[in-house]
Amino acid sequence: MSVLLLAEVTDGELNHDATARAVAAVAPLGDVTLLCVGAKAKDAANAAASIDGVAKVLCAEDALYSHRLAEPVAALVAQLAEGHEHVAAPATTDAKNIMPRVAALLDVMIIPDVLAIHEDGAFDRPVYAGNAVQTVKSKDATKVFTIRTTGFEPAGDGGSASVEDVAAASDPGLSSWVEDKLAESDRPELTSAGIVVSGGRGVGSEENFA
Repeated sequence: MSVLLLAEVTDGELNHDATARAVAAVAPLGDVTLLCVGAKAKDAANAAASIDGVAKVLCAEDALYSHRLAEPVAALVAQLAEGHEHVAAPATTDAKNIMPRVAALLDVMIIPDVLAIHEDGAFDRPVYAGNAVQTVKSKDATKVFTIRTTGFEPAGDGGSASVEDVAAASDPGLSSWVEDKLAESDRPELTSAGIVVSGGRGVGSEENFA
């Protein structure tokens, strides 16, 4: 079996932690082909090639992907999905926008926020705001899912996968970029944080967490 895994690439830079954790999660399912997409994706693809467990890296570098629109990326992933039993991505903001569209294009179900993958092909995912865990098994020929990466240890960096350029898919023309309004934050990314400590109003101040 084989897996097509969409790497998390932002402004040409690979999110190494999220991608390495996703690789570790899907590695038991078969050979992992990693897809890096962006207006500038070559450096990210070369970095991804060093992750243990990656058999091949596909690099789709085109101006079409310069503003992280979901529809063009979904069209590309769906086009490249042929021959892969599993199509996956880390459950980041971008992937949560892209992968349901991939599932729709392939006419299959989406399995979001996977916490664990069983040997029989079943997936665990949270339901009821995380108060319960549901085990899902799909009969679809292609399983499309996102991975909650904090539940997996990251793959190492001893790989040497080949990098192959792929052409952009046709632009579906369903959306267009207007502007980016970014909220700057010096806080860590919660989707990749190893430990998250929360506190209510009673804590009073940052110092009281200590």
